[in-house]
Amino acid sequence: QLFQALRTATMNRALQHKVYLDAATGLPNKNKCEELLDDPTPPAPETGVCSFDLNNLRRINNSMGHEKGDAYIRIFAELVREAVPAHYFVGRAGGDEFIAIMDGADKEEMQRCLQLIRDRVDTYNAANPDFPVSYAVGISVSDENESCTMRDLYILADKNMYINKNHVKREEALAEKKLDRRLLKSMKKYGSNFS
Repeated sequence: QLFQALRTATMNRALQHKVYLDAATGLPNKNKCEELLDDPTPPAPETGVCSFDLNNLRRINNSMGHEKGDAYIRIFAELVREAVPAHYFVGRAGGDEFIAIMDGADKEEMQRCLQLIRDRVDTYNAANPDFPVSYAVGISVSDENESCTMRDLYILADKNMYINKNHVKREEALAEKKLDRRLLKSMKKYGSNFS
């Protein structure tokens, strides 16, 4: 009976771990994120929440297939987890959305972490120009939002993320237009050489 009890306890621990683990990224999954966000205890001072959303996933899925889309998600998950110190929570909130909860982090510390993520993404993009990562991020901190729950902080971070997402999309569209103009200009230049 003791052996059976130990075996059952081990299996329960493994199942508990599986329930909270996202198989695609190795990060805590939506269940774990929801559990943390639904905690009614007010967040400690200097608690920050980051909401991330990948850009272009639908386009990648449609043009390259879902396998490439899954790779896109996995790459971003790895870049974020590598950049954010291990004592902070990073999870996949679902689909192409991620969340980081930084207990004891003021706004400056959060900005440092976000810069590390940007640096990692920039390094990855420079090495992989054919499959670049683009994302939007929003943050909120408990110091600026007194009497907020963790869920309230996440909602605020998510609103800020959508503001950033619109900004990123505008910048990318502008960069694409500039690239198109340069391409057209060089085509005209080389086209005139052939006539």
